[in-house]
Amino acid sequence: MSMGYLRDKNDIKYFILFAMSCLPFPISEPDLLDVCLIDDAFGYFEFSEAFAELLQTGHVRRMEDEEGKALYDITPLGREAAKIFEGDLRMSVKDKAQAAAVRVVRKIRRDSSLETSHVQGPDGTYQVRLAINDRDAPVLALDVMAMNSRQCALLEQNFRKDAEKIYNDILKILLSDTFQQE
Repeated sequence: MSMGYLRDKNDIKYFILFAMSCLPFPISEPDLLDVCLIDDAFGYFEFSEAFAELLQTGHVRRMEDEEGKALYDITPLGREAAKIFEGDLRMSVKDKAQAAAVRVVRKIRRDSSLETSHVQGPDGTYQVRLAINDRDAPVLALDVMAMNSRQCALLEQNFRKDAEKIYNDILKILLSDTFQQE
């Protein structure tokens, strides 16, 4: 996408609607921004202004998840507009938007499969729960004792960052035959 291809607010609005039509579920504004800000075609302020207008005109709707976090979804009116103006977007722009949507959807699904929490016990230590879930069934669940809240945060942060590697390393250790040679 060349600089300036999305020249005005209407171009940006059509692009946002196209990007939202590629998403299989409602999404947060920061995640939508991640999908839309490709190749420096426009910036945050242009996005915010165009996105606010799409909300006002009913092309996009705001909802909340179970935790009260704002999520956004394209409405039937927005989907219709995206379909009408899809032909005005270059194929390279559409390809990049679709690739960005896939990347963000994978990230969201990965993040939603990870569970981290901690509770303080009566003795002052903490019990940290780290889990990878597949449709609410644990693929891996670890309960680890930590001595302070800083350790809890570090365990949770590192698990979220490297959950797949941790899972694979644990499986390698548990499935190795080095323990059976004794």
